[in-house]
Amino acid sequence: MNREKMLDVFNLVQPGTKLREGLDNILDGSKGALIVVGMDSEVQKIIDGGFFLECEYTPERLFELSKMDGAIILDEKVSKILYANVHLQPNIEYTTDESGTRHRTAQRAAKQLKNRLVIAISERKRVLTLYKGEERYKLKSLLELTNEASQALNTVERYTKVLEQGLGNLTILELDDMVTVEDVCEVLQKFEMLKRIKKYVYECIQELGDEGKLINLQLEDLLKGIEEEEDELLSDYYLKGDEDEDIERVKKELGEIEDVDIFDTTKIAGILGLGKTVSKLDNTITPKGYRILSKFGKLNDRDIETLVEKFGELPKIQEASIDELVEIKGISKFKANAIKKGIERLKFTVELDK
Repeated sequence: MNREKMLDVFNLVQPGTKLREGLDNILDGSKGALIVVGMDSEVQKIIDGGFFLECEYTPERLFELSKMDGAIILDEKVSKILYANVHLQPNIEYTTDESGTRHRTAQRAAKQLKNRLVIAISERKRVLTLYKGEERYKLKSLLELTNEASQALNTVERYTKVLEQGLGNLTILELDDMVTVEDVCEVLQKFEMLKRIKKYVYECIQELGDEGKLINLQLEDLLKGIEEEEDELLSDYYLKGDEDEDIERVKKELGEIEDVDIFDTTKIAGILGLGKTVSKLDNTITPKGYRILSKFGKLNDRDIETLVEKFGELPKIQEASIDELVEIKGISKFKANAIKKGIERLKFTVELDK
């Protein structure tokens, strides 16, 4: 199941919504149900019999109507119950690998209706399954979701520390002008891993709805500044261009690497234009200085861009004297001193942290 494709569905069934309350009532009452959300001509073709109601939706009414064997049809906004106790007759050409009659019907109906959410609740197993097109997802309880999101958040926290350590090591190498292609690729690999874990946590939060707000705040706090630092790193080492669209394209290509290949640093090097063979990983590469200079609060983006344009790379900025820095337009003696002292302090701090 592609959880990402079901995110729009989670908005309807997340904890706190009226539909979820009705579904939980059915589960708690040990009842079964077959529910279709939305009505159109395609839905009309597969329903037979039952009762036309068109009454206001309430969780209590949904529960009472679930006591009948037939399916329940809701409107798209889940504001009305349109039909109850209807018989669904999807085309048997649509395959199903489900075992129970209710779930087999739900899966076939979802495939035939394509964009309609079909919900099946097992009376015996007390399992709630969502179907939409070819997708199928067993909805988890609030407790299961909270535990899952919390565990994923702990993973984010641990991996953030791994990334910070990798960036610290890279900083020392940059200041000593000893960076290799492999060093850069290993840090970018950690950025990409963290983004994939973040995506998983976000999907849990989407499914939790209002119950996931606190976890979302914790996630945002943990990842504060991460995206900006990745952009600066890519600006330092991407050789084919410095435009924002180039950086975004590189990030997109990194995101398209298969999970099984994410630890293959040659693939990352190839995307950066730094070579596609293992032998290229030992090549030294010099940063332009965007990431390091951004750590000095006295410098704005224009100052950093001016310094990079003038000197071209970080080692030359390090070697420049106060007088040479002051000659640059926009760089005052105060800022020049901030650069020199900032570099010294940064190296000391990173080595101390190690």
